[in-house]
Amino acid sequence: MQILRKILFLLSLEERKSAIFLSLMILLMSAIDVIGVASILPFMTVLVNPSLIETNLFLINLFQFFKGFGIENNQQFLFVLGVLVFIILVGSLIFKAITTYFQLRFIEMLQYSISKRLVENYLHQPYEWFLNNHSAELGKTILSEISHVCFKGIRPLIELIARSVLSIFLITLLFLADPKLAFTVSFLVGGIYFLIFFFSRKYLNRIGDENLKQNHLRFKSVADAFGASKEVKVGGLEKTFIKNFQDSFN
Repeated sequence: MQILRKILFLLSLEERKSAIFLSLMILLMSAIDVIGVASILPFMTVLVNPSLIETNLFLINLFQFFKGFGIENNQQFLFVLGVLVFIILVGSLIFKAITTYFQLRFIEMLQYSISKRLVENYLHQPYEWFLNNHSAELGKTILSEISHVCFKGIRPLIELIARSVLSIFLITLLFLADPKLAFTVSFLVGGIYFLIFFFSRKYLNRIGDENLKQNHLRFKSVADAFGASKEVKVGGLEKTFIKNFQDSFN
């Protein structure tokens, strides 16, 4: 929850509205995915045993409905069911692609927005503030750390929410079909994920801190190297090159 509050603190009002809209799209995408999954097994069952069309109350009513559109026999009805399942699956894939696009767009625009606000904040600092802060540290924060926060923090969080919602929907569907199997699967999968998280949390925190430190040293080393190169005296070969370069303009 502390990480979530920090992420929400980084978002502006408009970005929070976009996050809510994206969450609704993820919720709808998960529901469509479950409908697509749930539609395959009944269709395969009817395909293997067409006599269900005459005994299952839902299929009987659905058959009567399609009779108004010219469907007269079981073969035509099976064909219509196959088309419906295909449309549902393709529609779910299209909506998933649209949702993924909005996820990526939200992350990219969030990276731009946070970087822009941070640069504006830096530029409004007094001159003395820059004397006490290394330019490499500022550049690292703007160009690297914000990208890490967006693509290695916020994006996995969005994907975690999407996968969690889909898992809840699928487990609910499984509970309706077979409660014992659903309980066993959810217990085993949930327990495995909990153990992975429990044993890897400290390690991930440690390598995250180490990555932050090494990234700072990387930017600082490059900045210091180019800064020091300004003070190095030009050697004979460099002087010859500069002289020839200047003579070319004379």
